[in-house]
Amino acid sequence: MRRAHLFPSFRGIRVHWDMNPIIARIGAIELRWYGLLFATGLLLCAWKAPHYFKLWGLPKHHAERLTLWVPIGMLLGAHYIHLIFYEWDGLFDLSIEVNSLWPLDVHLGRFWALGSGLASHGGGLGCLLALWIFWQRNGKQLGIAFHRYADAVMMVAIWVFPWVRLGNFFNHELVGRVTEGPWAVQFTDWGRDATGAFVARGYLEPRHPVVLYEAILYFAELAFATLWFQPRFARKLRPGATFYLFLMIHFTLRFIAEFAKESQGVDDGWLLNMGHLLSLPIVLVCAYLIFGTKRFNILTPLTAEEKAKIDESARLAEEYDARLDAEKSGEPLPESAAKEEKPDAAAARAKARKKGKPNKGRADA
Repeated sequence: MRRAHLFPSFRGIRVHWDMNPIIARIGAIELRWYGLLFATGLLLCAWKAPHYFKLWGLPKHHAERLTLWVPIGMLLGAHYIHLIFYEWDGLFDLSIEVNSLWPLDVHLGRFWALGSGLASHGGGLGCLLALWIFWQRNGKQLGIAFHRYADAVMMVAIWVFPWVRLGNFFNHELVGRVTEGPWAVQFTDWGRDATGAFVARGYLEPRHPVVLYEAILYFAELAFATLWFQPRFARKLRPGATFYLFLMIHFTLRFIAEFAKESQGVDDGWLLNMGHLLSLPIVLVCAYLIFGTKRFNILTPLTAEEKAKIDESARLAEEYDARLDAEKSGEPLPESAAKEEKPDAAAARAKARKKGKPNKGRADA
């Protein structure tokens, strides 16, 4: 089978992209544009998370704690799924070479090099696993369903997607297939000289700037989610429906953009590449869940019982935040929270805090 060509080719002006991927270097430590843009996305997520959690009826204090859990899960998942599907031999490269301690110069094998080789599918899986572990230890004890956390985290995660793709562009990676279009970009062929410094070795053939296509699509997804979807549908859909809806939207956009990419993880003659093969099952499963099942259906209105569960869950989250705020400030509990506090529940909560465990709640929404 021949590769599908969905994009037209025209002759035109070439854009030469020769930005050095490295901003500065101190010894063996390199500050890259990719890392700076990735960090920008993560900081935006951390900034938005408490507000979004409150909007979706979840404890804002959990959002603050998840800003550590989720990035770790994302990094681990993204790296090791990349090795499994795109760089299998790297799973067995466990080498560690220490060239000098000062300035620090250490060469890590592919298994340990977490900052390079990241697959977005694996990043999503790692986030989900980290969220599930956090929910087991915290949210489940409050009686709040896992999918309610997944909905809010999805809305937060959308903030990082376009920045990662901009970082890929500055890193001269994930280049598209060769094209003669007027929008074509000639990426610089960067390499290292004998001293380890980054040097330009020439230009690649004009190619689709596919990561810019993706960045534009993901910024559009972000605008749709924040400006239109959330104000209308926060806490008005079944738990999990928002998560699966935007998972479907995101990987549909990814599936479309993959047609302009060079083949990755498969033979050149294949119609689809590895990004297609990983995205398509996610899109189909999510479409089935939100259109074909009762539990996550977005087409039918919520029942009175479902609305009551969502409201009760949000109330418990507010009480939880009120208690923590009161404990931190040393002020008495708000009247609404104190009214619900029973002596045995208060004792159990104090005991749980002493053990480092959160209290159990009373709703399952």
